Amino acid sequence: MTYPYNSTISLGTVSLNVTDLAKMTTFYTSIIGLQVLSQDTTSRQLTTDGKTVILELRQTPLPANKAYGLYHTAFLVPDRHSLGLVLNHFLTRGISLEGSADHGYSEAIYLSGPEGNGIEIYHDKAVEHWDIRDNGQIIGVTEPTDTKSILEQLTDIPKRFLLAQDTRIGHVHLSVKNALASSLLYQKVFDLGDKMTIPSASWIASGNYHHHLAFNHWSAPYLKKHQEGAPGLAFLTIHIETPLLFSATLKKARLHGLAILQEDSSSFTTEDEEGICVNVILGQD
Repeated sequence: MTYPYNSTISLGTVSLNVTDLAKMTTFYTSIIGLQVLSQDTTSRQLTTDGKTVILELRQTPLPANKAYGLYHTAFLVPDRHSLGLVLNHFLTRGISLEGSADHGYSEAIYLSGPEGNGIEIYHDKAVEHWDIRDNGQIIGVTEPTDTKSILEQLTDIPKRFLLAQDTRIGHVHLSVKNALASSLLYQKVFDLGDKMTIPSASWIASGNYHHHLAFNHWSAPYLKKHQEGAPGLAFLTIHIETPLLFSATLKKARLHGLAILQEDSSSFTTEDEEGICVNVILGQD
């Protein structure tokens, strides 16, 4: 499997612990436009293409608390038209949005779910519009989105809104204790490059992508370690392209002090000091 942008990784399932499974399922299906692929009494697996689990919801009895973990899950739609359908749906339904932005390399819409999990839905612009520097960094900006032109391009709006079938997890943005320390750790373990860093946040990626992971410590003074099973991020998933890279990543995870919670021939799960778990899988799902 060859990943886009000369990357050696891709992102897979994001799993969330939730306190109200029914309410969260309704939100992610009727509002966000995912579909239920499979379910049992305590979980739902959601999809856009009818075969790939893009988001998992897990019922938890634990109460909500303020902890390190998810800042937002970013759903990457295939094109600007798909983003327009999302925006039109939100406006038609009167959904409360937290904002939108033109980041130079992408256009994005932001909102939060009923339990406070951040959500970004975005499309990538053509690479020739990205601000790629000689050192490989890709500089992002935060400018107003031209929502008028996004909506004006729509010609055929389906009666039932669903996220585009080719939607996938584009990146995951994490709240951590120290953005630079976490960025450096994940760069070393997963062989990622620094695409842009400011004192309070960092964006890193494999290959020529603008970012697969981001970190900020904007709320760090108010957060504590994420506990297993607590509401919020259960785990994110990173797929690694080749057996050699997979083996090397496992060795580096141990070398740099990540706890290994589970391990077999084609997967392992790490946990960092903030309680953030990453499920690492060999190859594409």
